[in-house]
Amino acid sequence: MARHHGKWARRQGLEAYRIYDTDLDEFPVTVDRYGDRLYVAVYAKGETTEADTEPYRGWIAGTLDAVPDRIHFKLRQRQSGTQQYERLAEEEQEFAVREYGRQFLVNLTDYLDTGLFLDHRLTRKLVGEQAADKLVLNLFAYTCSFGVYAATAGATRVDNLDLSNTYLDWGQRNFRLNGINPKQHGFIKGDALQWLSGPVRDRYDLIVLDPPTFSNSKMMNDVLDTQRDHVALINDCLRRLAPGGTLYFSTNHRRFKLEEEALAGTAREITGQTLPPDFRRRGLHRCWMVRGF
Repeated sequence: MARHHGKWARRQGLEAYRIYDTDLDEFPVTVDRYGDRLYVAVYAKGETTEADTEPYRGWIAGTLDAVPDRIHFKLRQRQSGTQQYERLAEEEQEFAVREYGRQFLVNLTDYLDTGLFLDHRLTRKLVGEQAADKLVLNLFAYTCSFGVYAATAGATRVDNLDLSNTYLDWGQRNFRLNGINPKQHGFIKGDALQWLSGPVRDRYDLIVLDPPTFSNSKMMNDVLDTQRDHVALINDCLRRLAPGGTLYFSTNHRRFKLEEEALAGTAREITGQTLPPDFRRRGLHRCWMVRGF
């Protein structure tokens, strides 16, 4: 798989991609390549601890002929609230990887997540292909990778909204890395649930809505539950959508059910178009294209 995807990634112009996707039950790990480094996630079962990552270290290094100090292991346990965004270290080993002509800063040491969700690579590409001369809203923006695609494609303005100043600052560094002046775009610190329910000031041609499954961040006024709240989130986005505009809604909620009859618009599932070939697990994410009536 490493040889196969390595050749494929080079042809695609990708420096970050998945090599191994828990393909065998007895090896419950994922292995991602970021440039000359590997990010290995070990999925916890029961009382799994950091010590349980040890058996995989020699196997990964030997199989992929990798330098041990360039392999980064993380233990992934069932998440709730903001755990996936909490800082784990202060090493600040940030470096750039290329993806379809763009560059993104990643950090494999300080957080559970790296700063770039690789499974949404094709969704980002789709947004980039449609963003020219558009006003774009990027909600739950994280490090603003969707915003980078839109801005580099010629969007008139991209408004990136997230609760965290840390990630909005990271997003601005991503913009500058790609030759975009962040001052020409919006970086808004806010609770998306509250912000969307407020008065409509702008009508967006393109909106990206990719909320976490669940969040009880101390910075939020309320708890976010995507299954419970998705109708309100989508309908509030549709209020802000310009005539003929498009909303892309996605979720990694494994048991998610879209309440389509309650939406103030039409939804078409496009998950098959947005899952890259290096991601082989079913249900990793689902994605819909939504338009208003």
